[in-house]
Amino acid sequence: MLVVGGYYREVCISPARDEQFGSGGRAAFAIASTGITVEWHYYCPQEDQVTAKYGLPSPHLAHFPTTSDALVTFTYFHPLSKPEFVPAHPTRHPPIELVGENILRFGFMEGDAVVRGDRVVFDPQSPNEPVSFCQNGSSANHLAIVLNAQEAKRLGHDESEAVAVRNIQASEPASIILVKSGPQGCRVYVDGKMKATVPPYRTDRVYKIGSGDIFSAAFAYHWAECGLEPAKAADAASRCAARYCDTRKPSVLLDDYTSALEPISIQKETAKVYIAGPFFTMAELWLVQEACRSLDELGVSFFSPYHEAGLLGDYEDSETHLEKISEVVRKDLSGLAACNAVFAILDGCDPGTLFEIGWAVKQGIPVVALSQNPKPADLTMVRGSTDCFITNDFASAIYRVAWQAWSQ
Repeated sequence: MLVVGGYYREVCISPARDEQFGSGGRAAFAIASTGITVEWHYYCPQEDQVTAKYGLPSPHLAHFPTTSDALVTFTYFHPLSKPEFVPAHPTRHPPIELVGENILRFGFMEGDAVVRGDRVVFDPQSPNEPVSFCQNGSSANHLAIVLNAQEAKRLGHDESEAVAVRNIQASEPASIILVKSGPQGCRVYVDGKMKATVPPYRTDRVYKIGSGDIFSAAFAYHWAECGLEPAKAADAASRCAARYCDTRKPSVLLDDYTSALEPISIQKETAKVYIAGPFFTMAELWLVQEACRSLDELGVSFFSPYHEAGLLGDYEDSETHLEKISEVVRKDLSGLAACNAVFAILDGCDPGTLFEIGWAVKQGIPVVALSQNPKPADLTMVRGSTDCFITNDFASAIYRVAWQAWSQ
């Protein structure tokens, strides 16, 4: 199999990671772990080519670097944050041209890839302006395009996914379009019609950086190399991506771990999460804002007391102050009652947050708590409740609460 895709440095602040993989490197290494021969084509500065070769070693992986000016670094504050790129606008180099039977093509920052093959999987990985597969002269006898929901709508020029997919189908030689939708799983379209929905699989940890690379690699392997029909190949890809999120194992092979994964049953078309946490300092408010942004990008609506009720002001009249407190409490509890799950920020053990957790548990509303600096005694009651899940990882907490909200 031919893989053409980037080799990049990836830095994450929380949890702390500093690796050199990139979409092409991770996918090529994962597919080579099956024992088939993989040729990986990528851009790389001359001084980093030896590092790439020995940093991703496999007897089944052949490196074909094209010399570029700089190694691009992606820096994430957390796995769900928007990355910063250095250099922000890397030099564009002449395209890499490939002809082969089975090809996995990713989008590049430093250039482009013109491919011609029999079975080709294309993952543009460009949510802002996803590019057409064929506009640069690429061709395939059988083409599968992997997109997230945002990319599909942008490439198909319509806010309706179904319409967008039909528009893509009319302009691209793709018989298969996969639309990934984060914690809702993946929808499989064949010849413009939705044929299957592949569920997401539950894991305790969710490390998202690189999970899309593994999904595309696993789909390419199971569809192009193994000949599975699209829905089954997409299910295998979802399982492999889930294993990667939990263990960070870059592999496309199914095993006992992937077989034991629990699918998440989406019971609702919409989900709403209550965000419980203090917002009295800039750091506290920043975390609340990040939770709001992350949930919104996953398609989950939310109730944030800071945004819905605001801060209490200073009132000279104590009676007025009590009335304002009562109004805020009523509004917050009404919002909490209308939600399917609670995302709780436990660090600091804010009394209001603890009250909201207790109220939610009493009402049978599941709680996912983020606690990164706990004192064991502070978590006793929360840990002892069957309706509460505690994690020290932000991305894992966001995904877990989204799953809880949709499946309630």
